[in-house]
Amino acid sequence: MYVTYNVCVCVCVCVCACSLSSSVLQGFTCTGVRAVKAEQIKKLIKACRRKGENKVPLEETQLTCMYNHIKGDPDVAAFDLYPPDVMLYYDYSSLVPAANCRSYFEELADADFSVFSPTLSHNRTALFVNAASCLGIANTSLTEDNISVLGNMCCTLNSSYIQNSDPSILDRLKDCPDLTGAQAAAVEALLSSGETQYGAPSTWNESTLEDLGMLPLYLTSTFYENFDKVSIANITKQNFLRYFLEVLQSNGVDRQKRRSLKKEMRKSIINRSKRSTVNECTVGAITQVTISDDIFPFDYDDITQFDSCLNASTVRDNLEAITEKVDQEEYLRIVLRKLREVGDGKTGLDQVQLLGPASRVATAADVDAWAVTQIDTLASLMDSSNGPWDPSLAKAVVSKYLSHAGNELGRDELNAVGGANLCSLDVDVLNNISQQNAGALTLNNCTAEKKRELFAIAERAFAPNTRSTVSAASYSLTQPYIGTQTDTHTHTHTHTHMLMISLLTPCRRRRFRLCQTFGSIQHQHGHGYLHQSG
Repeated sequence: MYVTYNVCVCVCVCVCACSLSSSVLQGFTCTGVRAVKAEQIKKLIKACRRKGENKVPLEETQLTCMYNHIKGDPDVAAFDLYPPDVMLYYDYSSLVPAANCRSYFEELADADFSVFSPTLSHNRTALFVNAASCLGIANTSLTEDNISVLGNMCCTLNSSYIQNSDPSILDRLKDCPDLTGAQAAAVEALLSSGETQYGAPSTWNESTLEDLGMLPLYLTSTFYENFDKVSIANITKQNFLRYFLEVLQSNGVDRQKRRSLKKEMRKSIINRSKRSTVNECTVGAITQVTISDDIFPFDYDDITQFDSCLNASTVRDNLEAITEKVDQEEYLRIVLRKLREVGDGKTGLDQVQLLGPASRVATAADVDAWAVTQIDTLASLMDSSNGPWDPSLAKAVVSKYLSHAGNELGRDELNAVGGANLCSLDVDVLNNISQQNAGALTLNNCTAEKKRELFAIAERAFAPNTRSTVSAASYSLTQPYIGTQTDTHTHTHTHTHMLMISLLTPCRRRRFRLCQTFGSIQHQHGHGYLHQSG
């Protein structure tokens, strides 16, 4: 989500586009520059060409809008003038001369290939096909020069290219926003071969882990078993985890990925040790000081010891700190059990708000014992950063909230629950949703019956008062409630395409106006309006 600075852009552009901050340039929209002269718009677009920490993060609609403004200019093929992300949307056949294609891909090396929407994701494949033709790539063995030119495009390559290419590809993969499971497996296989700049596994140490950048986030316990082979205390892993968690936190890496990392590292220790059969604490009692350690509960790789060393009163007094750091499900179940012990089976309002990821391992009986009476409690339980809910438990949580006198599914509740969890509710519950505007919801997993009911509610809440015009805001709010099919075949080099909206049911008489309006909508990139075309 970005903040729009339309007014500021329009005022400042006349002074000097190059002097605008990246945060202001981030607010570029076609609507915001409608009254600005073409030459000034071009200067704005060029000013967005910044790298490193100063890079201007832009979304696809902004980038395609920029492309539409420059595609007819004589200097459009001067690839060093414009933001690499804009050049992702170039019409390759008409704007990139064969004699100059290498220069194009050299500039594209710094582009963010994750910016493509699902609708235009096929562009990634097309770009690599063109790059392969330009650079003479005939197989999956990329040379160091190939990799240097491709740059960030390496993040889109499949496992065969990663495993068979020059080891320098690892340096490019370090900065990828994400890796698939297959890509990560190929990285691990390449590293384990010992034929990379990191040497044989027997020579690896803490510095090796740090030099790998973000790659350790995706590697398995098999990789981590190469460290601390003679150290019972696992000093290398402990030191690295303490360092790496700070790096991940500063880079905004989500909790699910951090959880996976700690799970694999802990598994590499368990694989080398026998689980304790002693039901008494021998490692050391878990105290507030223990919990304050950044890598807690890494020292308690034996779940029996974690259980034996964790007192129920310690859980009650340090619940937030514990659930902030404990990620593995079997450990979280122990935390919940101890919380039940100290609360005589009940969990108070304050404690429920601190459950975090522990809420996801609860049972129906647990939910029944929770105090869920306030919107803040509902919002904290539904926080998506703690992982997905089991649909039956999500339903139980919302039902628990609605059972309290005066509570309803209004705007705040809908935004807290979110689309996926909303779909877990019964139709008779959905019928009681208050007709208030809520944020855009994702309803992909809803049944057809529930979508019909939600559409009827959305119609009453968001429908425009006029017959021929649907504002961008109204369409954006209502779109999740109707089936959407995008006809990518009608996408042209002007980046205008049709969004064909197919309603889930035939238009009933009372819905005719809205159905007719949404029946065929033309969505042109860079324009903040939608209109009826039939």
